[in-house]
Amino acid sequence: MIDHMTGSEAVIAQLLAEGVRVVLSIPGGHNLPICNAALDHPELRFIACRHEQEMAFIANGFARASGKIAVPLVITGPGVGNCITPLADAYVDSVPMVVIATHVERRLEGRGAFHELKDQTALLGSVTKWNTRVEQAEEIPDAIRTSFRKAYENRPGPTAVEIPVDLQTQRAAVNIYPSGDLPMCSADPAAVTEAARRLTKAQKPLLYVGNGANSTNCSSELIQLMERLQAPCFTTALAKGVVPEDHPLSLGWGWVERGPARPFLQEADAVLVVGSSLDEVETQGWTLPLPQELIQIDTCREMIGRNYPASVALVGNAKRVLAQLLQEVPPTPSGTACSRAIRIDELKSGVLSRVRQKRAWQFVNAIQEALPRDAIVTNDACIANGWVMCFLKRYLPRTFNLTRSMAALGYAFPAAMGAKLAYPDRQTVAVLGDGGFLFSDHSLATAVQYGISAVAVVFNNNCYGSIKRKQEHQFGRTIGVELHNPDFVALAQAYGAAGTRAEEPEQLYDALTAAWSRKLPTLIEVPLEMENDYF
Repeated sequence: MIDHMTGSEAVIAQLLAEGVRVVLSIPGGHNLPICNAALDHPELRFIACRHEQEMAFIANGFARASGKIAVPLVITGPGVGNCITPLADAYVDSVPMVVIATHVERRLEGRGAFHELKDQTALLGSVTKWNTRVEQAEEIPDAIRTSFRKAYENRPGPTAVEIPVDLQTQRAAVNIYPSGDLPMCSADPAAVTEAARRLTKAQKPLLYVGNGANSTNCSSELIQLMERLQAPCFTTALAKGVVPEDHPLSLGWGWVERGPARPFLQEADAVLVVGSSLDEVETQGWTLPLPQELIQIDTCREMIGRNYPASVALVGNAKRVLAQLLQEVPPTPSGTACSRAIRIDELKSGVLSRVRQKRAWQFVNAIQEALPRDAIVTNDACIANGWVMCFLKRYLPRTFNLTRSMAALGYAFPAAMGAKLAYPDRQTVAVLGDGGFLFSDHSLATAVQYGISAVAVVFNNNCYGSIKRKQEHQFGRTIGVELHNPDFVALAQAYGAAGTRAEEPEQLYDALTAAWSRKLPTLIEVPLEMENDYF
């Protein structure tokens, strides 16, 4: 539909056409016309944040939890610079995002304009899978439409559209495009037949599931195939919950040294990898003992065989490819299922028997007992994160979200806010350390202002704990890791949030269950020197 409107009005109109209902911004001199245009659309929720890194991490968490996009609107220069880390995180962890960034007026470019960077477009290009700068107001809707398509297609990731200040008030005849569904590509039928033959022939097949299973919504098909093959399944950290971790064939997040997946990995004669690039973090530096018979499903051809040679490559949407496999894989005798499930249960019980007395496990178990089954958990990089990855069970896709390959501090609480914006009726909790929380404690102000009742469980050991232990191990001494912290309870209350302290697991359980009924955010401080040995 052709209509006459300003560039700013075109931005908002196309975002609405794409289904966007949340825009995050800090109004500034370079984006005021777009912010003003948003006022004419009450169906669009406008969240004014305290920092661009916060708003981009909120959008990152929104996308991880829902698969949908909330849009950060950032100003030229410092605004763009502040959102680079969340974009980099989205790029390496395959999170779909769209950022609208402003740019200096075209007539001032290269003259040292206010907030002008040396090459803002190149900076954005370094952390996005696609980006563009529009040169005419008429180009805005198509650029935004393309950015959404690029964010979702093949391997998902962040995209960015830059809009110079002068185009925001320029009036033009523009075409607002309807949002379109992306095609779901099937794998080559001959390759599917060959993969089914090899999986059926295998005596001890195993499934390894990555984040691509989240982005393709293939949990149902995955569980059906797992049960059809009676193959145990373990996941990357980003895929926790894609297969319910109380399923008899689930090994959970399984590659941790001495974890329950190790024995199955060492004897597997075929592994089906679904939606994982088998990167350094999830393979212990590419030491994961995968067999030669490795069948790999990925929507992006470049990911298949990149780190481990694949005997069969299945290029396509995982949901569609798994459905193809289900047509060709016959059921496995039920006796096999029973023996494998019993062995899995014994291995899990053995691990738990070694950790039940550890304080860290007891606190994680308190979180487990307090969480509703559909609660969404976010994590920062910290010692607590390791315990949570190992022992906090998740049962649904997209309910365990963390900054994995980038391991960026400051992610967890804004990401929990993003998840809460996506699902207001579900509980969201960030589990993080004291150092990481102070990267984004100002997010409490945003959460209070907009009634975003996310919960932060802050494990406080008054230091950057994981880095301190690495220094001690490597050098025998430490530098720069001891922290002078505020009173976290008083800090939360100063922002207008609820704050409490839990020194025992039972107190943490009570604090979490009380937090679920509040209409404002809650910070729960847990003073604890966590053990670093998970088993």
